[in-house]
Amino acid sequence: MNNPDLIQLLNNYRKQQKCLIGFNVNDIYDLKAVALAAEEANCPVMAMTYPPVVELNSSLLCKKMVEGIQPYTKQPIYLHLDHSVSVDMCKQAIDDGYDSVMIDGSQKSLKENIAMTKEVVKYAESAGVLVEAEIGKIMGRDVVVKSDADFLASVDDVKAIVEEANPHIMAVGIGTSHGFTPTTPQIHFDRLSEIAEAVSVPLVLHGGTGIPDEDIQKSITMGVAKLNVGTIVHTTYMKELYNEISKDINGAYPPYLMKDVIPRIKNVVLDRLNAVNLELQY
Repeated sequence: MNNPDLIQLLNNYRKQQKCLIGFNVNDIYDLKAVALAAEEANCPVMAMTYPPVVELNSSLLCKKMVEGIQPYTKQPIYLHLDHSVSVDMCKQAIDDGYDSVMIDGSQKSLKENIAMTKEVVKYAESAGVLVEAEIGKIMGRDVVVKSDADFLASVDDVKAIVEEANPHIMAVGIGTSHGFTPTTPQIHFDRLSEIAEAVSVPLVLHGGTGIPDEDIQKSITMGVAKLNVGTIVHTTYMKELYNEISKDINGAYPPYLMKDVIPRIKNVVLDRLNAVNLELQY
């Protein structure tokens, strides 16, 4: 199927205060769960591949997986390269048919970040591929954060990268964190508001697993048009699969196990899709 233009879709979403959710997937099974959830929720989704997934499988195989799963839903499944720190990996994903790529230069200097982003944007242009950039830091994993000033996206820096490198969407560090967190992430909505006023590009919120639904909804009214969700998907996958394998380790057979596991992953994905559709008032 021909998916609607992703760049235009996200520009429209920002204006309409709507949100596309990207789900990190690892193989054909959790990808199928995402497709089934998209069909049930009646909304487009983004399947995101983290660099280790691409390194293991290749961006070409990831593209083929999405093509193979697409018939399970009438809704578009957009394929996205998530958090790549490699310009070359972004270029390869573009060559292999990805709909969008993220070049993450947030751990570099602003000058290096702009240069990396500019190179990927230029390469993606002829293919019509969306490019996501990042300013500030998303906490968790191996990211070292020393203070608020260290992770919060600077408004001036966001303006600089948007004006000089022209990414289509911007991930901004405003207090969210990858993975499960011992305490609820404290989103700096004041900074989000300042950024949204300074630039018109759709904004991206990372760390969707631990963000309360109310905060997700509030961020959507403030310019966020894409939400990333990863940890809750793969931890559900691993825990549920482990539970099934543990029942009979010697007789464990993947097709039988996954018949029970896929619906459980789908329910988690569906829960997040429903979270962005809540009618909340502020």
